[in-house]
Amino acid sequence: MSDYSAAIYGLIAFASVVTAGVVYVLAQPTDLPSVKKSKG
Repeated sequence: MSDYSAAIYGLIAFASVVTAGVVYVLAQPTDLPSVKKSKG
C-alpha cells in the first residue's frame, strides 16, 4: 500500500490555489466585458 500523503498535499494545494484565484477575481473591480454584460 502506497503513501497517499503526497496526493493529499497536492489536492490541498490545488484547492488552495483555486480558492485564492476565486477570491482574487471576486475582489477585483468588474473590468471584464462578459461580467459587465451578465450583470447588466
